Amino acid sequence: MEIEAVSEFLRNLLTGDVDKLPTETLVHRFWTYFANDHKQIIGYLNCLKNHQLTQVQCYHQSTVYCGSRFGQKPPERLELCRQLLSQEINTTTVGVDAHIFNDRHSCFQEYRRRVDRTCTHELRKAIVGRRLRATKVVRATMESMGPLLRALPALRIIHLVRDPRAVALSRIQFGDSARGRYTQSLSKSSGSRVVAEASLYCHHVTADIRSRLALEREFPGRIKLVRYEDVVANPVQRFRDIYKFLDEPAPFPTLREMQKLALKGQTMNLSTKWQRNMSYIEAVSIARQCTEFFQLMNISTVDI
Repeated sequence: MEIEAVSEFLRNLLTGDVDKLPTETLVHRFWTYFANDHKQIIGYLNCLKNHQLTQVQCYHQSTVYCGSRFGQKPPERLELCRQLLSQEINTTTVGVDAHIFNDRHSCFQEYRRRVDRTCTHELRKAIVGRRLRATKVVRATMESMGPLLRALPALRIIHLVRDPRAVALSRIQFGDSARGRYTQSLSKSSGSRVVAEASLYCHHVTADIRSRLALEREFPGRIKLVRYEDVVANPVQRFRDIYKFLDEPAPFPTLREMQKLALKGQTMNLSTKWQRNMSYIEAVSIARQCTEFFQLMNISTVDI
């Protein structure tokens, strides 16, 4: 059910079927957090701001129970929350306080009425008016891309993968408040927060890599692997590669922007930063925990 639901959501997003998108998507805080990356829908963003739809107050109780970011709750709790939030099951079935989810549902119903009345026409117009559409997804699995590839023949998927050692350091920068008991329990068993975060990442991304390899056999030429470290090393070339993969001309203004970002990223040494902030023991532990990842990616643990 989860795979089909994710695929259906992405299909509605990419085809511009705004009426079928969940309210959480239409008023998510990322619209304002990443405003500079949403330049083509500035009209929609301005509409959200003008109608006070950018500060949603519906999450508090449900995030206490379900967590607010990856690794805060065990997989079993996350699956239960998914079923409750999608109303596949009700709170009485599992003995959860009904107010947690009923209040959240009522709150979003009111936001839906407001955003439909004032702003969704702006989003619909922006999507339908663009021939090339792209979205970045973080939690969707490669397994959920199968139904989407079958439904949308013109779809192309870019699978971006980053070294787990760099991912782990990036995640722990959120601080203790951004981690829950699940990640903390992994830290206790491994003896290191960074090893725990890397292990968690490898567990999920390795499954994604296996799924991607299977999909590549079924859909040759429609999926492209991109390593984050390669993007940082030569973003302009990777940018050109991606547009060639899409069979689209590379827009010159965007190319110039990529050149600016390239200089910034290389100055920050983003691809090697983990080497200066991780002990030898931690690096070795991660290499052992993530053996299959490095094998599937054909990467030596001393290459980066």
